[in-house]
Amino acid sequence: MKEFLLILGSATVLMGLIFAGLSLRILLEKNGRFPSTSIGRNKEMKKRGITCVKHDEIQCHGKGKSKGPCCG
Repeated sequence: MKEFLLILGSATVLMGLIFAGLSLRILLEKNGRFPSTSIGRNKEMKKRGITCVKHDEIQCHGKGKSKGPCCG
């Protein structure tokens, strides 16, 4: 039982340190934010012409339309 509590405590402390390390940049920058992981909002993806599949589907099929400009 002691070993389990030691491992659980060590894992909890380690996870806390990991989350604190990941959040340092966000906390210390003036307007710190989490990096955008969405393809639609990522500047580098836009530069390369990579778009979000969801937006491609909407362009192709439209919202609720049966046929769009991409459909054959």
